[in-house]
Amino acid sequence: MKPSAKVVVPAVLLGTWLFSLFVFWCVIGPADALGYALLFFYGLMPLSVLGTSLAAGLLRPYGKMSWLFVPAAAVLALLLPWLTFSLANTLTFGNLNPLDPTAFVFGAAVSAVGFGAGTGVRALRARRHGAR
Repeated sequence: MKPSAKVVVPAVLLGTWLFSLFVFWCVIGPADALGYALLFFYGLMPLSVLGTSLAAGLLRPYGKMSWLFVPAAAVLALLLPWLTFSLANTLTFGNLNPLDPTAFVFGAAVSAVGFGAGTGVRALRARRHGAR
């Protein structure tokens, strides 16, 4: 049985997000924080959001409701820094840090670019196949 895009596309994004959390809490040490931030916050997660949003726009796994992938990816981008550095700060010093809305905006922008590109490619393909 072939896996459906309804399962695979969000599973890839969620798997990357969970992997990022796992690496922060179980793999890196205090001296690796900058490398983690550069690799995961500005590398792996934005690429994962872009790729999965591109696939969601191209494949439209949920039909007309596929656009909801953009805010869902933005919420994951919002929660990643909060569940890593902010939570570590809270556990260490007792300071409860608020969510950072710029992470949501950044995640939404990256996801919207990917989703828009996927939708554009889908429209070009439909136009090309319709012209024949």
